[in-house]
Amino acid sequence: MTRTAALAAVVLLAAGCAADDQDATATDEGPPSALYEAARTYQEAAARGDWRTACAATTVRRQGGSLARCLDSHPAPAPEGTADSSPSPTAEPPRYADGSTPAPRETRTSGGPARASTGPVSATDAQPAPASGEHPAGYAVLVTYTVKWPGTPASTTRRALRLVQEHGAWRVDQLADLHPGETSLLSALGGRP
Repeated sequence: MTRTAALAAVVLLAAGCAADDQDATATDEGPPSALYEAARTYQEAAARGDWRTACAATTVRRQGGSLARCLDSHPAPAPEGTADSSPSPTAEPPRYADGSTPAPRETRTSGGPARASTGPVSATDAQPAPASGEHPAGYAVLVTYTVKWPGTPASTTRRALRLVQEHGAWRVDQLADLHPGETSLLSALGGRP
């Protein structure tokens, strides 16, 4: 009986060590691919003004408490062909103190000249990000994307995203654009370098 109990203890101890080895291997493999996909999904949607997808890819905290609140703070672009830079005939245009009126401004459309084209988004260089201020611990991910406005040269932006687990998915909780020459994702996000 003692021999059986001792043998059972050795088997349980060995099983515990094997489980510890498996956990160590899982973390040594690096960040999951779903992390990179979540970062790309958010940035691609934000770059093209698809705030329904972009807001859904953020944490409830970043949404301002709800998806509806996030969508309210990012109005959808006007459908193509509906932008009109001339004042409405029934609305009185605004007037300055001297009686003049401001020049009409172009409104953003989904495909007009005021719309930028975007290039592919890459997500790389994920690293663990400790909790910082109101932001929970997660991963910092570098996303790089290109924007080309009509009549101007293309510009490339490097952005640090903090992604955290929420409701079983990776979601964006924080973002910060990196300045030229800046390399530390954590310092860009307000954490330690």
